[in-house]
Amino acid sequence: MPLTGQNYIASELSAEGSDVFFSVDPRSKASGSLPFHNATRAEVDRAVAAAVAAFGEIRHYPSSKIAGFLDEVAEQIEALGDDLLHTADSETGLGLPRLTGERARTTGQIRAFANLLREGSYLRPIINTEGPGQPAIKQMQFPLGPVAVFAASNFPFAFAVAGGDTASALAAGCPVAVKAHPGHPATSELFAVALNAAVAAQGFPAGTFSLLQGNGINVGQWLVENDGIEAVGFTGSLRGGRAIYDAASRRPRPIPVYAEMGSVNPVVITQAALAARAEEIAEGLVGSVTMGTGQFCTNPGLILLEDSGASRDFISAVTQKMEAAPAGVLLNEAIAAGLQSAVSGTATRPQIEVLTGGEAISESEYFCYRNTVMQTTAAAIRADDRLQVEHFGPVTLFVLCQDMDDLGAAVDALEGNLTSTVHAEETELDSIGDLLHQLREKAGRVIWNGFPTGVAVVHAMQHGGPYPATTAPGTTSVGMNAIYRFMRPIAFQNVPEALLPAALQDANPLGILRLVDDVYTDGAI
Repeated sequence: MPLTGQNYIASELSAEGSDVFFSVDPRSKASGSLPFHNATRAEVDRAVAAAVAAFGEIRHYPSSKIAGFLDEVAEQIEALGDDLLHTADSETGLGLPRLTGERARTTGQIRAFANLLREGSYLRPIINTEGPGQPAIKQMQFPLGPVAVFAASNFPFAFAVAGGDTASALAAGCPVAVKAHPGHPATSELFAVALNAAVAAQGFPAGTFSLLQGNGINVGQWLVENDGIEAVGFTGSLRGGRAIYDAASRRPRPIPVYAEMGSVNPVVITQAALAARAEEIAEGLVGSVTMGTGQFCTNPGLILLEDSGASRDFISAVTQKMEAAPAGVLLNEAIAAGLQSAVSGTATRPQIEVLTGGEAISESEYFCYRNTVMQTTAAAIRADDRLQVEHFGPVTLFVLCQDMDDLGAAVDALEGNLTSTVHAEETELDSIGDLLHQLREKAGRVIWNGFPTGVAVVHAMQHGGPYPATTAPGTTSVGMNAIYRFMRPIAFQNVPEALLPAALQDANPLGILRLVDDVYTDGAI
């Protein structure tokens, strides 16, 4: 499919600016030949104005109509065929097997939202009927309005132009303006083609979707500052997410920012677990740290265990396996530079020992970094929160603790994370509970005898956590509950039946599950 390098403003191609950039193949470091045009402020404003106009229409659509649109989006993405896979591979180096699976995840989550809408109870209708001294009050969820989505670098499908943030916002009934990631602009344009084809096929307003290209900070800032944007979805670095959060807070009318900003994902391994299955845990840990060249927000970056001969043997085994594992491809030059800066900053701190790696492979033809293992103490972690910085790559840091009390004190010092993990044995259930629940306070997902990489797109998933993992720990960016980031509850008091949405009418014409006078029922009142 021929690409244009232009922005898609409410289904119209636009290239008003003269500033351009090029995609780069991370395997060869070679730039592409097609210039991509940075969006101008006028183009950003036009995209948001179109989204505002589209919302005036979409907010009246029944859930079934939006569900049909989502199914169409999934079909149009699949219709892109292998062109999408090969384009993304040339821009990310992630490989066709990984991208094929990620495409299935992306279309699968879009269709899952369509099914959620058809079932209907996502509206969370709550009804309290009129009684003595109490008015009739009926509540349900409504869409917020136009949403700005910032595409991520490490998941060019699942967390990018048509990824979870966009899918959940569209499912909520919110038009979306996407700031494409400069690491994969051609892939982003292909997704824009699919989304615009779905808009046309389903007769949705043109402003339902816009794609804005840009390799600097201006486009994103203009989006967040525009008064027509009602919420922001972001997946990326702490620095980027915090800048967006601060910009949204400075607006005369602040808006919510749902930023997922990375994590060190602490893993605790007990001595009993080491005695029972040290080799198995080492294999799993190395596989998790190096998966995707470590470029996952759920990469296990901090491993806590009591200091002992068994622990030191385990660390030695992991170090040897990391040395033997091949160095993978990093996504782009910015990722490589950021990783080098982060590891160098950690390695120069007191009480840090670099056991292997700790440097880029400069002679390589592709962007890469040596698999790295570092070691420190619980006392150092407690004394210096800079040791909790995310190393976005194939890097992990072991923390040796004097005993379990020392380990618990180290956990107390941890910042917020997306996940926390415990490797322990069934014989420890009576003694490990307090530590498990201590870790619960530090993360959105607690894992038992597993590894954090791999996030299931299911209703129960919680992909979020206390700051600095996210700016909104009460929400998730993965799973069906992600839709509630872009909705808000509205209550109607003594409003006539004829003026109420179908989900709140006494007859329950949608036949959905509702909470009526504290009892769940799908019947009429």
